[in-house]
Amino acid sequence: SALTLPALAQPRLEGLSAQVGESCSMSVLDGTDIHYVSRVAVRKIMTVNITIGTRFPAHSTSMGRVLLAGMPDAEIRSFLDSVPLSHGLTPRSLTDKEQLFEEIIAVRSQGWALVDQELELGLRSLAAPITDAEGKVVAAINISTQSAVSSVNELTGNYLPVLLSTASEISRDLVMASN
Repeated sequence: SALTLPALAQPRLEGLSAQVGESCSMSVLDGTDIHYVSRVAVRKIMTVNITIGTRFPAHSTSMGRVLLAGMPDAEIRSFLDSVPLSHGLTPRSLTDKEQLFEEIIAVRSQGWALVDQELELGLRSLAAPITDAEGKVVAAINISTQSAVSSVNELTGNYLPVLLSTASEISRDLVMASN
């Protein structure tokens, strides 16, 4: 298929954003950063200005943690050794290497990640993996919202099921497009 992963995912992200009323994105891992490759932003008074091409430290983001969780343990440890963790982006950021490793392993086990105000105060994000035909994590999608708008319980209760369903649909679309 001539469709790229972002083009393949875009209609699904638009549907997800319409369903939850929040911004949704897709990223891939690029070095120690996530790199945004697709995005559907909702218009609100307060928004985070993220566009395709935006990069953030992978360890501080829900999509980054999903992408890291797809790696073998030794690669995760090597990754964590290569990034400065001494000072977080916010007071809520995880800066202990072992605690961060355990969080990434928990993400692998549960199949999704939640980052609560670690990238930016007031920003919560929920992410799920996109996998290829071999089950390898190749990208991640997320829903981001303001902490004043959605509690952690609302995010996991209301948004997580539709996020996981959308990730599964994109993964299935990717497998079908590669056949």
